[in-house]
Amino acid sequence: MLLDINAFVGHWPYRNLRGNNLKDLLKRMNTYGVDKAIVSNLNGIFYVDGQIANEELFAELNSDASFKDRFILFATINPVLPWWKDALETCHKEFGMKGIRIFPIYHHYKLTDEACIEMVKAARDLGMPVSIPLRMTDLRERSWLDVDKAISYNDIAALVSKVPDAKYMILEARITDEQESTTAESVKILKAADVLFDTSRGSGVAVKGPNSESLSYLLENFGADKLAFGTETPFVDYTSPFLRLGAFKAINETEKQKVWSGNAMRMLSRTSGT
Repeated sequence: MLLDINAFVGHWPYRNLRGNNLKDLLKRMNTYGVDKAIVSNLNGIFYVDGQIANEELFAELNSDASFKDRFILFATINPVLPWWKDALETCHKEFGMKGIRIFPIYHHYKLTDEACIEMVKAARDLGMPVSIPLRMTDLRERSWLDVDKAISYNDIAALVSKVPDAKYMILEARITDEQESTTAESVKILKAADVLFDTSRGSGVAVKGPNSESLSYLLENFGADKLAFGTETPFVDYTSPFLRLGAFKAINETEKQKVWSGNAMRMLSRTSGT
């Protein structure tokens, strides 16, 4: 089984994305043998009220009966908005969304702000994983209007230390400019947490730079049980993530099956209401 934990629909203001809807995503999934995908709506990053994007995603899911068994919806929640609690409740209870995705750099808050911590605790209490992209696009080719920074492992660890019993999915897991200064304490915190690092930027060979992560680094520091397959669709081609993980020889087939889907299914199986 293949489960992609890093997929999106919707629009990006700075690029023309292709296949950025559930219909086209399902076609790609069927072509490449992907059984399920965790999906959020990119529009939620840019709408003043991100809940409208969650409503769009829910409506799109219900537009075709074939979508419901293939897509797992994650809500975009912004704790800066006064009505985020109502949005979270609606997404969980009425829309059946299984987790949340948060975008602190775009929504102008820090992971350790009280509002964010409260939101993560609320998601934890509902059994919903918190999915955090370290970035959305390659900063080297970003629009001059886009953000110019990314989240680091130290930033994630600071949040995890505040809410250690939540469930986390780290998307775009990769070496950043701060990778060299990732502290031993941060590694210790993340190793002890219920966290998954997606493999969309993973490489099976030694890498150093702003656009990849060494799968060996993740394996050695966190173990195969903390890796999960992701594609970063529709931002990149749909082939590379399969090649990156498929060619990784440091894990055996049993471990690789956990990365393809087992680890993510384990985390989602503990989600309230599943």
